[in-house]
Amino acid sequence: MIQLPLKLIELEFVKIEFYEHYMISTFIEGMILNNEDVYEIQQLAAGFYQNKPFGYISNRVNDYSRNLSPNSYNIQLPTMFAFAIVYKTETSLKVANFEKFFIKSPFKTFKSLSEAKEWMRELAEEINKKAGL
Repeated sequence: MIQLPLKLIELEFVKIEFYEHYMISTFIEGMILNNEDVYEIQQLAAGFYQNKPFGYISNRVNDYSRNLSPNSYNIQLPTMFAFAIVYKTETSLKVANFEKFFIKSPFKTFKSLSEAKEWMRELAEEINKKAGL
């Protein structure tokens, strides 16, 4: 069964898909991600999820650069329960494994988007079960 996003936002530098329990960002090929871009994405997430727990999937199918301070990783939303990166090359996997040192949420890398989505669904189910939902 294919699940469609509840909301889709396309900015100049990223496409963001919002689902019930997680969001997916797919950055534009060749762009340079900076702290302001990260802040904008975080504001969109906060607006969509309000105070509900959610996961974040970075779908890295395109090559792009990051010009981020280590602090940008720490400006995470308190309701973000997990962070996943879908990689396409060994180089992007190495970058993801470096980034995990800055991310405070549970973190995992995946070769496919469907695996990342499944992990997020499982974590969301666990959270809802613990909350009695």
